[in-house]
Amino acid sequence: MFDVINQGFQWFTGLGSNGILCVALLIIGLVLGLKVGDAIRSALTATVGFIGLNLIVDMLIAQMSPATMAMVERMHWNLDVVDIGWGLMGMAWGQPASGMVIIALIATNIALIFLNFTKTLDVDFWNYWSFAASAALIYGATQNAVFAVAAACIYMAVSLKWADIVAPKYQEFYGIPGCSWPTGAIIAPAMIGIPVVKLLQKIPVIKDIKADPETMERRMGIFGEPIVIGAVLGMLIGIVAGYDVRKIMLLGFNMAAVMILLPRMIQIMMEGLISISDQAKIFTGKYMKGREVWIGIDASTIMGNPATMSSILIMTPVVTFMSIIPGNRMLATASLVAVPWFIIGITAYAKENILHICLAAMVVFAIYFWCATAMAGAHTEIAKIVGSELPEGTSLISSLSEGGNPITFIMYKILDLLGFVKF
Repeated sequence: MFDVINQGFQWFTGLGSNGILCVALLIIGLVLGLKVGDAIRSALTATVGFIGLNLIVDMLIAQMSPATMAMVERMHWNLDVVDIGWGLMGMAWGQPASGMVIIALIATNIALIFLNFTKTLDVDFWNYWSFAASAALIYGATQNAVFAVAAACIYMAVSLKWADIVAPKYQEFYGIPGCSWPTGAIIAPAMIGIPVVKLLQKIPVIKDIKADPETMERRMGIFGEPIVIGAVLGMLIGIVAGYDVRKIMLLGFNMAAVMILLPRMIQIMMEGLISISDQAKIFTGKYMKGREVWIGIDASTIMGNPATMSSILIMTPVVTFMSIIPGNRMLATASLVAVPWFIIGITAYAKENILHICLAAMVVFAIYFWCATAMAGAHTEIAKIVGSELPEGTSLISSLSEGGNPITFIMYKILDLLGFVKF
């Protein structure tokens, strides 16, 4: 039975994040009472915006990853844990407990809504992989399906609750009512980064430094505009990577494009989401005694803020340099594709202050590096269990996003202290 469910879910996830979003929004719109035409129009409009957003994010990653790899090669760094980045995703869905995990996650979300533990209905099925990844790592460590399922459900519960806590702030800041952002990849970074930001906002001198895009544009003129900031940061990264003049200029042009096009795609997506959000309010007022239910959507929908984008461009090479911090054994390479998701959840609380965002992000990444190193054994074991081939000459693998998630690490350490870890 679990194999059949797992195969069905894998077919559904095979639609990709774009297809899943369209189907999920269409079904939700119809369930909430939108007319068929309006539901189709809203789902398609939101999906078109999301496709555009993903294309631009893919371009960002495609441009930044080679530049950062070039920096690594120039510095001749070599650490013994190999970074496989989002390779953990395949292990998350391929683990023996995945069928049980899928059922448990859906049931957990529904149960927690009816128990008033959360307001969030997480329709972002694509990003269930984060919770499944936690289960995979725990399974790799313990080879126990019950612990794996429990880990996924605990991670989801924490994510849903945290999404509820920050949703009002995000809704107001980004102008997206009726939604929340339970994407696992941003939850733990936000849980760490937001308190750090609040601390920075109380430290003399640092708290008074104005580094938001509006202030920078006012003081620096054209050089403070997002499009120019993107171009300049892109060119600086190209210079550090050792690129020739032509490639430096092209990297700058592409980063300028990212800074402008990403917010435009989010505006298109908003057109589709707002009608569904408005209908959700009508539905809950009629059938749930006015109780709020928020639609949980992908966190990339709030990525387009200029301060977020500037911080991503700054932090991508910085993360590579942070690989040499004491206690870390993994060189960040493949995981650089996940840098944006470490930044997204911090911006609103940092009031767009790029300095505060980057300082907080450094703390977040340091913790993730240490957790990723500690979880390398579990990471390697689940790879062996699902039959993934390790890179030649490699004895340990890990990753930052999910592989270094502190929530999973805490559960792993508890199980280790209780004697359930197998290695």
